[in-house]
Amino acid sequence: MKWGCCGDVERIASIAASGYDYIESPVRALEVANPKGSADNLVEQVSKTGLSVEAFNVFIPAPLRIVGPDVDENALNHHIRTTVDRSNDLGTEIIVLGSGGSRQIPDEWSASTARHQFLAFCELAADAVSSAGITIAIEPLAESVCNFILTVAEGRELAKASGRDEISFLADLYHMHMNNDPVEGLKDIAGEIGHVHLPVPNIPGQIDHEPEFDHAGYLRALKHGGYEGRISIEDNGKRFSDFDREAGLVLQYLKEIWASV
Repeated sequence: MKWGCCGDVERIASIAASGYDYIESPVRALEVANPKGSADNLVEQVSKTGLSVEAFNVFIPAPLRIVGPDVDENALNHHIRTTVDRSNDLGTEIIVLGSGGSRQIPDEWSASTARHQFLAFCELAADAVSSAGITIAIEPLAESVCNFILTVAEGRELAKASGRDEISFLADLYHMHMNNDPVEGLKDIAGEIGHVHLPVPNIPGQIDHEPEFDHAGYLRALKHGGYEGRISIEDNGKRFSDFDREAGLVLQYLKEIWASV
């Protein structure tokens, strides 16, 4: 089991000092659209802290479409392969495929066509990562963020439909809560889950925000179902008010919950 924290490169030193095992950064940190060498700052910070970027998120920027009438396969392929190439020396093993803006199904666009396009993208991505030891994790998103792939069951089904070992799926307590996707069902599929996101929890006397998430129930389902992968803390809703002080407290609190469930 490894615990990570999502954040930009500016937070890598603080994340390392707080005791996390890895950082999960957005793909934009790799400066994919810019010449080779543009991501040297990230490489330098990784070297300084010894903290690997074991996961990346926000894989595809919104202007680059995965579904709809404006898909540019050549541009997608370039973006994917540049991402993989630049993550090679950073210890990356997971790339999260959320990217709600890219996979939003346009009005009057066929859902079945969008599904076909999404699976074609998965094939493209799987080919690119196959020799790099990287897994693509499909992330279900809140309905307020995207209208396609809203539940863990949908993400799982698409990962299976891809027919590729390089394609898996993700469970994120924040998005599950927002979509009323029950956490209890995770126990039966926990061993298949490729990656996990957790929102920042409330800590009595330290952090107090709405809504209240069922961290204990979520972690119980994962643990009892045999999940042994990574768990990344993601600050959806900007619940950290003092990151340097609170990041370590959150990690310790969640480890205590994991041990007790």
